[in-house]
Amino acid sequence: MILDKAKSDFLIILVGKLLQVILMIVAIRVSTALLEPKEMGNIYIFTTIYTFFVLLLISPFGQYINRHTHQWHEQKSLLDNLGLYSLYLIIISIFSVIVGFLLYSFGVSQEIELEYFLSLLFLFILFMTLNQTILPLLNMLHYRFSFTILTVLTAFGIIFFGYLFVNFFGNNAENWLLGMVVSNMIFMIIGFFVLKNRLNDKFRGFSYTLRKITKEKIKSILVFVFPLSVATLFMWLQNSGYRILIEQNIGLEFLGFLGVGLAISGQVASTIESIVMQYFHPIYYKQITNVTIQERKKAIESFINKALPIYFMLAIFLTFVAKYVVEILVDEKYYGVYIFTTFGIWIEFFRMSSNLFGNISQSEMNTKKFMKPYIIGSLVTIILVYFSSLKENYEFYLPIALLIGGLFTMIIMYISMKKLIDFKIDFRLIFFSFLVSLPYFSTYLFNFETDLVLNLLVVGSFGIYFLGTIYFIYKKGLSYGNS
Repeated sequence: MILDKAKSDFLIILVGKLLQVILMIVAIRVSTALLEPKEMGNIYIFTTIYTFFVLLLISPFGQYINRHTHQWHEQKSLLDNLGLYSLYLIIISIFSVIVGFLLYSFGVSQEIELEYFLSLLFLFILFMTLNQTILPLLNMLHYRFSFTILTVLTAFGIIFFGYLFVNFFGNNAENWLLGMVVSNMIFMIIGFFVLKNRLNDKFRGFSYTLRKITKEKIKSILVFVFPLSVATLFMWLQNSGYRILIEQNIGLEFLGFLGVGLAISGQVASTIESIVMQYFHPIYYKQITNVTIQERKKAIESFINKALPIYFMLAIFLTFVAKYVVEILVDEKYYGVYIFTTFGIWIEFFRMSSNLFGNISQSEMNTKKFMKPYIIGSLVTIILVYFSSLKENYEFYLPIALLIGGLFTMIIMYISMKKLIDFKIDFRLIFFSFLVSLPYFSTYLFNFETDLVLNLLVVGSFGIYFLGTIYFIYKKGLSYGNS
């Protein structure tokens, strides 16, 4: 029965992700068809500011929730803690409006009118964060089907409302962003009621929850959260903050092209990463709860040796099919961005690997070690991006700057986490992953005019092979723990 349950859970997640991939393709295609590069640049600048607040002030608390979800569920206090978290989000949303006004005054994101900019910032932080908290909780508690349905509907809603608002109110960034907010808000509300109905729990009110807070509890939360906040601030600088430099030094149009190219690799990587995380994270967090250090070491080695080879194979796969993928996903005016997608998938590989190793800091409740890699990596990135943006050939130097910064972060993260738990990577699996990826090199033999049908044939054929190699390597990685 346990094996059947594991297989059905994986199938639900896989089917859900396939649907999300289809919707992702449609979303990119629709947005790039409706919006000019300058408007896409506006979207990327806005989301850069939004992710600043999320990564600095919200994401660390989200990771704290993940670490304690099973414990709170057993104590029947999950809804109480969610209520407290919602109050915190409202405060941060208000704070974001104040900071957003100051940023706008200094010339950031001024292509969007001030009232729209501040309103969207408030709504994004509140509703998108709640959506991305409540729906993953359903997955964490093994309500996989509800999680998958609502996640897919959120992705569909972004396209539906985005297209609707852009066509009714105008072809600009703010109308597409409004569609994103509305979709996340609707399915967050539905997700909350689904979660509430499935939990044998009740919300006892804000006053009851606030009375339960003690100085010791606040201190324990801050000890966990503060290092993560520092780390994620620098993570933001490395993964998003550089866009502000590009906007100021080069312009929104180039940022739009670069952003689309990197967004494609980011979306593909995030899809694979989320499948891996949605399947393995609940298992991993359960395995590290109330156990010995040796058992935690076994859990992290199992996690890493199943996930890392998959990320490596994905990077090789997209490197060689990037041109064909881009021509499927975007409008013709963006075809040239495939070179950024090729760089982008290796940037994503370093990011995913860093996140994977970083899980150790949470298992050991020692998040201080999580800070150093992102501090060094982001400083390297920002310095290189600044000087690259001043060069005449910035189109070439900028992706390399991001690549080097990501590599620095991954190496230092690996070293830092090894000091917490002396985990081992099975490099035989990495080598096998490289061997089974050799057929992708044959794309260099292709020399024909491509169209949509041929692009689909190339990506589809190699995509089926890629899925087969994932299964093959995953089976080899099972020696590092139970599936």
